[in-house]
Amino acid sequence: MSDDEVLRQMANASSDDPNALRGRRVLVMGLGLLGGGVAAARYAVEQGAAEVVATDLRAEDILAPSIQKLAGLPVRYVLGRHETSDFERADVVVRNPGVRRDSPYLAAASAAGARIEMEIAWFFRACRGKIAGVTGTRGKSTTTMLLHTILTEAGMEPLLGGNLGGIETLSLLPQITPERWVVLELGNWMLEGLHPIRRSPQLAIFTNLLPDHLNAYDSMEEYGEAKSSIFRYQGAGDIAIFNAENSYTRAYAEQAPAEHVWLYTPEFSVASPRGAPHDERLFLYRDDIQLRGEHNLGNVQAATLAAELLGITPETIHRAVAGFHGVPHRLETVRELDRVLYVNDSASTAPVAGVAALRSFSEPIVLIAGGNSKNLDMREYAEAIAARVKRVVLLAGNASDEFAAAIRAAAQQQGRPDPVIGPLDDLARAVDEARAAATAGDVVLLSPGFTSFGMFLNEFDRGNRFRELVLAL
Repeated sequence: MSDDEVLRQMANASSDDPNALRGRRVLVMGLGLLGGGVAAARYAVEQGAAEVVATDLRAEDILAPSIQKLAGLPVRYVLGRHETSDFERADVVVRNPGVRRDSPYLAAASAAGARIEMEIAWFFRACRGKIAGVTGTRGKSTTTMLLHTILTEAGMEPLLGGNLGGIETLSLLPQITPERWVVLELGNWMLEGLHPIRRSPQLAIFTNLLPDHLNAYDSMEEYGEAKSSIFRYQGAGDIAIFNAENSYTRAYAEQAPAEHVWLYTPEFSVASPRGAPHDERLFLYRDDIQLRGEHNLGNVQAATLAAELLGITPETIHRAVAGFHGVPHRLETVRELDRVLYVNDSASTAPVAGVAALRSFSEPIVLIAGGNSKNLDMREYAEAIAARVKRVVLLAGNASDEFAAAIRAAAQQQGRPDPVIGPLDDLARAVDEARAAATAGDVVLLSPGFTSFGMFLNEFDRGNRFRELVLAL
């Protein structure tokens, strides 16, 4: 079936199909820069919506790359602001994953009778293939990309989407056949969109649940419940994989309705099915791993276990793991200059990720860190910095002054000199300061431990700009 035929089938869906948008007024809240808002707007046009409005608080010049991707399509833009009247007249509002659930604009739309949807719900309802979903506070991107790499090595021609910058997941639909796998990274915001439609992937991996996003959720339990749609609506024949070393995911394994539930234990390099702890499956691929950091052992174990359960041979998995060198913005080696290694870990948006990054190196570290807070405890990261790094260059952000004070207090308690430079509101200057502080054999590591907003569009923008600056040195 051609792409046009698939799209025509979608557009002609029956009136009781929740994805049927013909004749509806559709508003996309949060056009964004990472592909999701663009894909939603395009999909609504292709489905025959009567009107498509894309609205975003960011200005037109910032959103120009996304607007260009929709060139020629009948989309009306409301940028730099939201208009309540647009929400009140919409039939369907597509909530971008970055939009808070308690937005007054969403409340106005709901009160006026609009259906509030997320792009990922449209995808799950329309997808004719098989979905492998990966979530977790840390490790989901690496696990997602490695699983996709293994399936590709096995000749299965999988597709890749979800919470990965620049991929339009809805635009994958015309390529999907009933036997084709789609591998999705699913963050908590996306997974919120699956609870209303009670859908889960056929294969679910839950790497861990660690403190994060507590500026948006009242508790770890509420945060975990958002993510729980990854497994909660699975069928009996589906597969769910959980990290037994994390107390939350270990408990979730007991709740999973899937028939095939497995727990993996990175410390002991084994995995076993739920209810049969002595029926162990050994982890065979440790010597193939090319990634830095002990935390990546669990990520590789999760991806390879999933591949084994799908029937992929160990020989194929060995080749794929040995050829896998990681994910951009996650302990990504940028270059070596003057015997100093420069590493981009901009996807480190929580203190726990910064701690993991520091533990990944035995070399002396000059660190670039700091940014905006998600109401997370920063003390462990501050203590690790005081104990582990030569110098830390802080970037400006609403958490950086408090973070600087915590680092200095930890250094004083440990009897070490004050390592803090900044906060600085210029990344180029921060890179220059880090370079000046580094000597041969050191690592200059960008691992902020905080979000990027303010100085940068997002963590990918932060990492890309760091990479550009380092390559220009």
